[in-house]
Amino acid sequence: MTKKNLKKMMRVCHRCLKLNESEKELERCQHCNKSFLPLQYFEKIHAQHEDWSSHFSSSEDLDEKDLIKGLFVLW
Repeated sequence: MTKKNLKKMMRVCHRCLKLNESEKELERCQHCNKSFLPLQYFEKIHAQHEDWSSHFSSSEDLDEKDLIKGLFVLW
């Protein structure tokens, strides 16, 4: 079985200014535990998802245009 290369998402926490790395949007900072809102929050919140964690996308589902410049990067 081949291992799929996933994009890494890097996000700077606006509270502690530490870099967080993941293959999915994080719900909390890995360092200070500050909660995050998902990218494109206003579009997603009106889509009637039952589970809050369903608002957070995989890095494969995101494109550069979805990111907030200065806080996120896809690698």
